[in-house]
Amino acid sequence: MIVPINKQYRIITDPYQWIVQKKRARKDKDNWESVTYHPTFPSAFQSLGELMVRRSDAATLADALVDVENVTTTLSQVLAPEFGEVLKVKKRGRAN
Repeated sequence: MIVPINKQYRIITDPYQWIVQKKRARKDKDNWESVTYHPTFPSAFQSLGELMVRRSDAATLADALVDVENVTTTLSQVLAPEFGEVLKVKKRGRAN
């Protein structure tokens, strides 16, 4: 499964894990580089959000808060109803 986040990031899965990937351009060809590996989708999703905020160019607290809001909006728009159910399971304590 491939979950596109934006033009720069996506989350993929294999039989064992969820993988956050970042797009890299090499020799006129786009490649996806694996950045982090996670046992669950919520873990990958949270890690990606934190990564996007940490890589922001914010110089002030106000700029950082705007970037946090933008990242939150981007990620919330990605969640289709079936992924919303995955995240609800974690809140109920049945997943890590």
